[in-house]
Amino acid sequence: MFAGRRAAAVAASSTRRAAYATQSSGSPFDRLDIRPVQRPDTAAYFMVKPKYADLLSGITSIVQQHGSLHGGRGGGGSKRAAGSRKRARWLDQEDMAKKLDVKLTVNEYKTLQERLNQADRLEILDEEERTTVQLYLNQFRHGYRHMEVVKMDGEEADKEGSAAQAPDKPKKKKKLHSYYGNKDDLGRWFAGGRRKTARACVWLTPVARPAPTIASVSRAVDEAVAAVGLALREAGLGPAAADAAAAAPTEAEIEAEAVPESVTFGEVLVNGKPLADYFVRRTDRESVVFPFQVAQRLGHYYAFLKVSGGGSTGQAEACQLAVARALAAATGRDGHYSIRAAGLLTPDGRAVERKKTGKPKARKSYTWVKR
Repeated sequence: MFAGRRAAAVAASSTRRAAYATQSSGSPFDRLDIRPVQRPDTAAYFMVKPKYADLLSGITSIVQQHGSLHGGRGGGGSKRAAGSRKRARWLDQEDMAKKLDVKLTVNEYKTLQERLNQADRLEILDEEERTTVQLYLNQFRHGYRHMEVVKMDGEEADKEGSAAQAPDKPKKKKKLHSYYGNKDDLGRWFAGGRRKTARACVWLTPVARPAPTIASVSRAVDEAVAAVGLALREAGLGPAAADAAAAAPTEAEIEAEAVPESVTFGEVLVNGKPLADYFVRRTDRESVVFPFQVAQRLGHYYAFLKVSGGGSTGQAEACQLAVARALAAATGRDGHYSIRAAGLLTPDGRAVERKKTGKPKARKSYTWVKR
């Protein structure tokens, strides 16, 4: 009885074993979803800065291959460079970090610079290898523009692109700074000024015909009076001299004749308002037009001012500095020296001192009480 049960169990076990062997042909690991691991291109993949390590390794291999400058062993076909060769100028630390897209420390940049200098001082006899090495190093030179980037990881350089030069890039428009005054595309002289917390910017436009100065009006008056006296003497009119003198043009008439009504004088607008309407105090208005008086250009320019921040005095002095800078740039040497001598180009950096913690004002202290 027991023998029959044991034989049946052995037969069932063998049947299951045969069925399992039929279903699972091959190794049991073949049924697992194991994907091949992609290996990194270089060993520097596991370093903190792979691009920097690859670059340093590539330059070191160039020096070792073509012979170091310190008498080290290297491949044939190279010799020691002359000591009189000009030292190359490489990208600075910031530009080099942007090119490699890593953050370089000072020591790392110095090490890279030394390796580049070693590779640049090599004189390779083979012309083709020398050209390839120089093209590779040129991408790290300061101010070098070339389309071709030669790879030194074993790939052959493209000979057809070696002669291709980068097209001339459009020059970036120079950003005009308003510190010393500049001229914009519309022919206006503009400059900026500061005083305390006030900020001002001015645009000066030349007037078609400037207003006459006091000296020119007085000169015209003198010439008219002399002409009247000469006419009286030539005519020999004694008693009629008084009548002729009375009929002579007055100073106001001569000034009106010298300056027709169609002539427009330079106007000063502050935030779209006339100078007298914006600055009520006379001293503030005098501060704004003082640079024109010093340079003897009163009425020669239209002045359009835009000012913000601060009080009336700060805005007026900020406008004065802006006008002085723009006028110095517009008049050139003629007015620059007089404006500079008057001290109008020197900004006044004085401002209200900030309040301190534990004190009522900037320096004032509370009364000390013993108890």
